[in-house]
Amino acid sequence: MGITERRREFIKALNELCEKYGKPVHYSLVAQKLGVSKWTAYDLLTALKEEGYVECVYTLNEKGGRSTLAFKTTPKGEKLIYEDEKKENLSNVIEEMKEHLKVLNGLSVNEVLQSSMKEISSIKSPLLKALNISAVFFILSQKLAVNWDSISSTYQTLSRSIDPQSGLLGLTALLIGVIVAKIGFNKYNSLISPKINSLLDRYKDLLNELSSRDKEILFDITKDIFRGKILIGEEE
Repeated sequence: MGITERRREFIKALNELCEKYGKPVHYSLVAQKLGVSKWTAYDLLTALKEEGYVECVYTLNEKGGRSTLAFKTTPKGEKLIYEDEKKENLSNVIEEMKEHLKVLNGLSVNEVLQSSMKEISSIKSPLLKALNISAVFFILSQKLAVNWDSISSTYQTLSRSIDPQSGLLGLTALLIGVIVAKIGFNKYNSLISPKINSLLDRYKDLLNELSSRDKEILFDITKDIFRGKILIGEEE
């Protein structure tokens, strides 16, 4: 049975307080943050301890005297928080991506690149910048009628990569390779290729700026973009 939303709130509140103070905290602080009685907080944190999401430690009172009972999140609790944040981020980011993709779909190849380079430069989040670049490359592949069947086997191998950064670079390199091959026969090649190279360089820089968690999020959404789920509105 999955953990309840109420328990999730307690784990998240405890983790935020531990990060704020840099140490395990007394259950009364959790109670104050969530607006419940300290005994309710104690009972729930104790239950979460039994489930492995938090642990309790005894800390020395700064004024001396008896030690006090404090709580902190365990790796299991931190993983739960991360998974929840990841789901929330995915949902928010995908909605933003869909709106952006609707605009790009109606543009020519050169217009897609021009519009995207301007749009990407105005985005503050490195994760969103990288996602937009992934979307641009996919849209270009669609506009240039890239035959995905011809690269299906390689795509499947790369999408199963354990390391997100390696997978991201591999997938992007694969897509750019077929895009460049296509535009090699296009009269606008001299206009398009430099812009693609510029986006690729920016993409590599962005990957180095992202945390491990953000790379995992980026890898998950990029695979969905490249499978066409986000672009054509399909949901699992």
